Amino acid sequence: MCGIICIYKGTYSSEQKERIITQMTASLRHRGPDEWGIYLSRDLAFGHTRLSIVDIADGHQPMDDGRFVIVYNGEVYNYIELREELKAKGIRFQTRSDTEIVLKAFSFWGTDCFSRFNGQFAGIIWDRQDKRLVAFRDRYGVRPIYMLTINGTYYFASETKAFDYIPGFKRSFCHENLLEHGLLWNTLGERTVFTDVISIPSASFLIIQQGGRPSIHKYYNLGQSNPSHAQTFNEATEELTSLLRDSVRLRLRSDVPVGTYLSGGIDSSVITALTSSCNRERFKTFSVAFEDSDYDESIFQKEMVKQIGSEHSSITISYDDVDNNFMNSVYHFERPVFRTAPVPLYLLSNCVRENNIKVVLTGEASDEIFFGYDSFKELKLLNFWSKIPGSKLRPQLIKRLYPHLHHYSDPQQFGLMKMYYEGFLEQFDNELVSLNIRVANNSVLQRYFNKEYVKESGNDQVIEKVRSILPQQYYTWSFLRKNQYLEMNTLLSGYLLSSQGDRMSLSHGIEGRYPFLDHRLIETVFSYPDEYKLKGFSQKHILREAFRGLIPDSIIDRPKLPYQAPDLKAFIQNGTTSELVKEFLSPGKIAEYGIFDQKMVTRFLNKNITVNRQRIGYRDNMLITFILSAQISKYWMDHPPEVTLDEHRRKIRIVDRC
Repeated sequence: MCGIICIYKGTYSSEQKERIITQMTASLRHRGPDEWGIYLSRDLAFGHTRLSIVDIADGHQPMDDGRFVIVYNGEVYNYIELREELKAKGIRFQTRSDTEIVLKAFSFWGTDCFSRFNGQFAGIIWDRQDKRLVAFRDRYGVRPIYMLTINGTYYFASETKAFDYIPGFKRSFCHENLLEHGLLWNTLGERTVFTDVISIPSASFLIIQQGGRPSIHKYYNLGQSNPSHAQTFNEATEELTSLLRDSVRLRLRSDVPVGTYLSGGIDSSVITALTSSCNRERFKTFSVAFEDSDYDESIFQKEMVKQIGSEHSSITISYDDVDNNFMNSVYHFERPVFRTAPVPLYLLSNCVRENNIKVVLTGEASDEIFFGYDSFKELKLLNFWSKIPGSKLRPQLIKRLYPHLHHYSDPQQFGLMKMYYEGFLEQFDNELVSLNIRVANNSVLQRYFNKEYVKESGNDQVIEKVRSILPQQYYTWSFLRKNQYLEMNTLLSGYLLSSQGDRMSLSHGIEGRYPFLDHRLIETVFSYPDEYKLKGFSQKHILREAFRGLIPDSIIDRPKLPYQAPDLKAFIQNGTTSELVKEFLSPGKIAEYGIFDQKMVTRFLNKNITVNRQRIGYRDNMLITFILSAQISKYWMDHPPEVTLDEHRRKIRIVDRC
């Protein structure tokens, strides 16, 4: 993986431009600690930090082939096949890198090349001849790219913190977008939580032609093809196994050793087992364990390690580990989050780096593809209730929604649970499906925002914005497929792959690869009947059956336990708030930053100092994590750290006089 920077247009002198591009590039040195380079011309400047994985000796960036110059972040896994196809058409290559494949593919096919790529990538290509800039991003938004416009100058970066090194600029929260993020766990489309900063959407490319205005074009949408040839469930399991095995095979392409993350759940266990079957040599696996047994899955991790015989490393996370590393984690994921779950992954990526591994395969995106989230079960429950309102099965169904939450199986809680879900009966099958529940749960945040900061309720506005991003075919899908689309375009792309994926792995220069995000696999599974994925309340049904026998039954048949870390427990212990909370949630700091209502935050803390730990609910965990991470995000915007680059690691400095 890498970090990319671009400055396009503007009135900087050549010396100013080089100084600014170098400083911005330095802010992304953690993404590419191996080497760096810059490209300077009259119209444009590129910066690049490199994590060397393929063609380590060559493949330096920025890369210049005469007409086109590129900075690129990511991997195109089918680069070998594309190379052979292009060679057959007379194209010659100077390196073995996939970066050159991207550059040559663009020169031959133009923007049509992006739909040919199987990978996770973001990049910018400068066309000297036509004076055209093209920025592009992978189908599912694994790798990021942001744009900021100031007085006709365009700035691009892999992470928004790089913009803080532009003279005279400092990031600030956009009030409306921050509320939208609070309600949905993400901002929609190209919006971000920061004023004037946009995110190039997944599966899109942006063009600025000869100094004109930027235009964004979509090259892919979920559900646009139906590639499955399976006629039966057994045929589908064989098809799925073949596709996932090939996805793992492609993602093992590397000039450096590859390891895997092993959580103890079915997703990472399947990926690890397939890695083992593709890998003749013993490889390394990495896990997170927890001192608090409510979060710990180490017994299943050990069972999987015993079966495959990997060289295993594990770190054990305490409440203090979460508290002590939250500040630095926020620096890397850059914006408010709702769970402390990224923090153990931040620490795990450091463990991976210490073990001299640069690449890990993980199990992200399986929940979205195979209906693994409990939101899919909630929708199925509501559908059943709407059709059979007098059913006596309601108590049993509620118990099965969240088997890991004790109060869902408490008969005394049934009346409250029943009333809660009945409130969504008229909405569950509309355009927003389970987002109705997420927005309702997160609406409590509006009480905590400073009334001057967010003056109006944003629920209706958010709902209209969601409708604006829906493709036409959305209205022909089942409500479970609709939910998959929304989960992939809100929670997955803008939150999980960002705060728990890209940012946490690359905080220590580790590249995460996600075999479940192979577009061939996703499109095929999307076309399967819903009951293949959610049979009754059995989630990921086809995945479990396809790999039964390859991984232990104890993992196949175990109830799903969502990956979590201690939230409120980590910040308030034994009736005392941590030093981090005391500093950033103090009345003075709340008033200084002006994001939240001082009285509401103080009341919240006072209530939770004495709360029974067994009664901490979703909202209290969400509130303290969101409010604290927003405050710390604001601190990092106001106090960007000093950053420098090692001059000995600079491999490229191109000065283009044209």
